[in-house]
Amino acid sequence: MGRRWVWAAACGVAAGLAGPVAAQPGALQTYELSGTVGTHPVGMSLTIRAATQFDVGHYFYVSQLKDIPLTGSESGPSLTLTEPGGGVFKLKLQGNGGAGGDGRDLSTSVGASGTWTQGGQTLPVKLSVESAFDGASNGHLYSDVTHASDAAFEAMVKTFLADVLAGNKAGAAARVSYPLAVNGGAHPMTAKSAAQLTANWDRIFTPALLAQLRTAVPHEMFVHESRAMVANGAAWFDAKGAVAINEP
Repeated sequence: MGRRWVWAAACGVAAGLAGPVAAQPGALQTYELSGTVGTHPVGMSLTIRAATQFDVGHYFYVSQLKDIPLTGSESGPSLTLTEPGGGVFKLKLQGNGGAGGDGRDLSTSVGASGTWTQGGQTLPVKLSVESAFDGASNGHLYSDVTHASDAAFEAMVKTFLADVLAGNKAGAAARVSYPLAVNGGAHPMTAKSAAQLTANWDRIFTPALLAQLRTAVPHEMFVHESRAMVANGAAWFDAKGAVAINEP
């Protein structure tokens, strides 16, 4: 089995993740966060033991998609995280009881804010908890989706997105798992072949959808029912390629 995800939106937990990810004694929970360091979009993964003890973590810049390991500690609502290059995060958890309230720990938090400092440079940090799962990463994030390596699967998704955004119809069509369900929008449909996809290209890849796909991060993607998603569910992928498009 791969990740056993708890996703706030999917579970209808608008106030945060406290209920679904309540920690058992000694248990590990891994939290996925996203946000910014200065103006740079980032993602972060933190594994916590028994809700209070930092175990392992990393973060990445969306522009590079390269994991940077983190060591650190959690003390109540405070997180201190250090990267090998000397950068230090000093973060305060935001509780789910209202804006500005501190969370006791990550399991009762909706995000974190603070600073990242390296040398004489200090940048503001703002992060939101996006999802969580029991345990630590098993080294194969997409084992519920594919037997391919994580790098290979992410490369396929990244190439599909690049082809779509560049208008490369043949390239994108080659990375679709047919039939492709196109949901929502003015004209829902099912594209059963590459020919049908390219014939309906403008109907499927609308300006609104393209704008959403430009925000996609093909790294550490959310997984549900043997599919991975990007851009808040705008596109879903199985082992063979894009399997569903959800128009905004």
